[in-house]
Amino acid sequence: MNNIVGRFWIGIVLFAQVFASSCREEDNAIKTDGVYAPTKIDPTIIFPKEFGVPSLPKDNPLTIEGVYLGRMLFYDPVLSIDSSISCASCHKQEYAFADPVAFSNGVFGLKTGRNASALFNMAYNKKFFWDARVNTLRDLVFEPIQAHNEMSMTLPLLKDKLLKINRYKEFFKKAFNSEPNVFDMSLAMEQFLLTIVSKDSRFNQFFPGDNISILNASELRGAFIFNGLVDFDANGKTKGSDCFHCHGGELAQQNNISMGGISNNGLDMNFEDLGFGGITNLGQDKGTFKTPSLINIALTGPYMHDGRFKTLEEVIDHYSDNVNYSSPTLHPQMSIHGGKQLNLSQQQKDDLLAYLRTMTDNVFITNPKYSNPF
Repeated sequence: MNNIVGRFWIGIVLFAQVFASSCREEDNAIKTDGVYAPTKIDPTIIFPKEFGVPSLPKDNPLTIEGVYLGRMLFYDPVLSIDSSISCASCHKQEYAFADPVAFSNGVFGLKTGRNASALFNMAYNKKFFWDARVNTLRDLVFEPIQAHNEMSMTLPLLKDKLLKINRYKEFFKKAFNSEPNVFDMSLAMEQFLLTIVSKDSRFNQFFPGDNISILNASELRGAFIFNGLVDFDANGKTKGSDCFHCHGGELAQQNNISMGGISNNGLDMNFEDLGFGGITNLGQDKGTFKTPSLINIALTGPYMHDGRFKTLEEVIDHYSDNVNYSSPTLHPQMSIHGGKQLNLSQQQKDDLLAYLRTMTDNVFITNPKYSNPF
């Protein structure tokens, strides 16, 4: 009798485990008469009230099934011509979805032409890529897939590959009631990218200054330097470095073009890479690039569009001591400094570095919602 009871309860436990494993979050789509109704996501669950709910695409509402499909595609090397690399190969979660090398490895040993940008809080962005050439995330995903030195894939071949994979037959049906196709692929990846949010750094807990106690003395001094205007005293010293004009707000990123969303930060006199100017063909845009967020900045090196600076210390040295004020398209917020280098003291540099390091979001880089689902 005891053996029968024991086997009964073992059976109940096994059934519960199988049932629980089959009821994954991404399997919630309800099917009626052969048509799925994807489970919509309330945006207020994704985006913190401090950031506000961004303007989301009305024709691509966030759903549990769509986001999960996009996440699978992001991590799947099937998107490359030889199935050797995925999006995640160049955008690694532990580096805030950046790549710790100046130029990433594409297929066949080829190198990318620019440093891989970090991927988070993109729902609040209006332009994408260093040269700001794309306006939507659904358009963004096609570029690395088709670039000869990245994934080198053709869209007809990609469609054929997806159609042969059973899990994509299942999840395209659940997310879009369709067979696998590249358009819905782009919508799914757009949904996943929109939901990648970094919000839990100590900087985010401090900003806009309501919680001063969370910073130590050096970090707090760095905050005043970061947010202070450049104002030279009689000895040529300044207490502020005016970083906030291009890296302001909760996102540490200025998306308004006129305020520094796309700018020349005094790297070069002559431009090998025209940046945004290569897209617009306008002289005033030559050598200008999209301004990145400084959230997680300690994780996303090397820095600048070409990865020329290996460390944050080198970045700070550039803005302090080495800005090329003769650069023809230098942003006005920098040119108003009158051509004078800031010449920050070593203490000021150390304090500024300490403040930048408070922007690291350790919760984000380990969040399982963004991890490899395979």
